[in-house]
Amino acid sequence: MDDYRSRMIEVIRGEKPGGLLFVPRLDIWYNRNKTRGSLPPGYENLSFPDIASKLGVGHHSVIPDFIRSAPIEDIYHRALGFYNNPEFPYTVDFQKVDYEVHVSENELKVIYHTPKGDITTRCNYGTSLFDSGSTIPDITEYAVKSGDDYYRLADIFSKIKIHPAPEKYRAYYDRIGATGIAVAFMSLACGPMQHIMRDVRKYDEFCYDLYDNPSLLEMCAESLSDLYDQIIDSVLYTNADVVLFGANYDETITYKPFFEQYIIPWLNKASDKVHSAGKYLLTHTDGENKGLLSSFEGCRFDIADSICPAPMTKVSFREYREFFDKRVTIWGGIPSVILLKSSCSDREFRDFVQTVIKGSQPYDHIILSIADTTPPDADFDRIKYLADECTRTWTGKKS
Repeated sequence: MDDYRSRMIEVIRGEKPGGLLFVPRLDIWYNRNKTRGSLPPGYENLSFPDIASKLGVGHHSVIPDFIRSAPIEDIYHRALGFYNNPEFPYTVDFQKVDYEVHVSENELKVIYHTPKGDITTRCNYGTSLFDSGSTIPDITEYAVKSGDDYYRLADIFSKIKIHPAPEKYRAYYDRIGATGIAVAFMSLACGPMQHIMRDVRKYDEFCYDLYDNPSLLEMCAESLSDLYDQIIDSVLYTNADVVLFGANYDETITYKPFFEQYIIPWLNKASDKVHSAGKYLLTHTDGENKGLLSSFEGCRFDIADSICPAPMTKVSFREYREFFDKRVTIWGGIPSVILLKSSCSDREFRDFVQTVIKGSQPYDHIILSIADTTPPDADFDRIKYLADECTRTWTGKKS
């Protein structure tokens, strides 16, 4: 197929494209197998885009590779929930923040100095991180260890600036070209409170804080609000077709009352602004969504990215398809575990794929992908089978 981007936009608009698009996330699979020298025969010397081309699938470009596509300076503030990247539609400016960085063999440590005291964060970094195939460092020391740290964070956040950088995004858009959609990155957190939950406080301690001292968290979240408004506005200056805002929803972690109070308002604010600029909003819905489906009805996003159905979650592909219907495009549908030989037989795998393909007809509002991502040990014959079967939906040939 010569123009995946146009075909994907047609599907998002609700048009019937004539076949099933397959745009799988392969980056972590590629990174890990490239490092350990285990890419399949005939693919050993190919780049990630070339592998997608040889497979006859679209180029998946939604979640950035934070550690390989940018210098280390761009992830200094990962443990505060902020990143820079050569392909982002904005730049996060920390020039007015007083901090020092220490990089060792396996760790990235940052100490922030504020009038109210210091904050220290740590992330894993180094050879083991790159060898794993991962695209983002794990946080090993969170910014907030006590209530006083929320005040220190608020001081830091007040000094950060967001600068629109449409020229950076334009170069990224041109690089992806017609091979896929160059999704513009806004944020993995869907607003200030999920930002605090995801990136600056250990989850269990965050829950205690939210219950015991909600006003403290509201104060810190308010210090982030203007930054989020600036991030949302920055993408309006770009030529992006699709924009990413928010990620990783789960009925236990981002439980229904939390989701409705803190996530939906920001998700809808971003959706409305993006729509006013003629763009589509994608949110990364990977997680157990059974208890959140009724909440999704109050959301105005256009694309549910990384939909992961049963057997990995409690929602079947058919249920997802019927629930989103013509309102929202599913980008996902294949649970990553079935790509592993240890999870099911080849026959069970093929039967599952055929059921999904049949349930995707007439192929509108569905872009097939592997959710959340293709595991490094995925059986390549199964990846190839998925690609070939999707191609057959366009050609009419039977397997």
